[in-house]
Amino acid sequence: MVYVKWIGHACFLIKSTYGNILIDPFIKQNPKAKYEEADLEDIDIILVTHAHFDHLGDTIELAQDNDIKVISIFEIARYLEKFGIKTIGLNFGGKTVQNNIEIYLFPAVHSSSIIDDKDNILWLGNPGSFVIKVDDRIIYHAGDTMVFEDMKLIPKIVGDIDLALLPIGGHYTMDINQALIAIEYLKPKNVIPMHYNTFHVIETKPEILKEKAKNTNVIILNPGDSIEI
Repeated sequence: MVYVKWIGHACFLIKSTYGNILIDPFIKQNPKAKYEEADLEDIDIILVTHAHFDHLGDTIELAQDNDIKVISIFEIARYLEKFGIKTIGLNFGGKTVQNNIEIYLFPAVHSSSIIDDKDNILWLGNPGSFVIKVDDRIIYHAGDTMVFEDMKLIPKIVGDIDLALLPIGGHYTMDINQALIAIEYLKPKNVIPMHYNTFHVIETKPEILKEKAKNTNVIILNPGDSIEI
């Protein structure tokens, strides 16, 4: 069994037999995040889908203070190395195996940058999504993306997806209608909607996705809720 906790927005904590993974840790700047301090202890790996503030979030502080390895696309990894952080930089189609946890990097259709102290935009590679294979479970975190037809390839490469974490808020990512198409492409057994209701422009009702989705189990969580798969 794998424990999955939605901390809020696109941030998830995944606990497995072989280690604990934190994805897109936008936590302390997110007033809607729900977590216990213990959730941020004993993290083995941080995954960063892209460089926007609401995904890179607390990565630098957490990684520095707790000596956590960060896995991301190559350009973000190189950027984080300047802060003394241990990283593994991947690119699309690549994977790394960390203590029996397989981590794959796939594309997302979005952008990826930070704004520095002088208000300059720094491009940090392409945005991505991750597949995690551990304890006989396959979890897909879509990052920020619109739906795209090559999503069909992901289960062909990694196998049947047990859980897909999909954005539904629209404006910056796909909305519910696009998420329904993504479900058709990915064919996951379970879906947890994410990246909605954090800000006004991404407000939506996940119940609509649950009502309309076919051949999958949509699990609506509140920030701080968890499941086991």
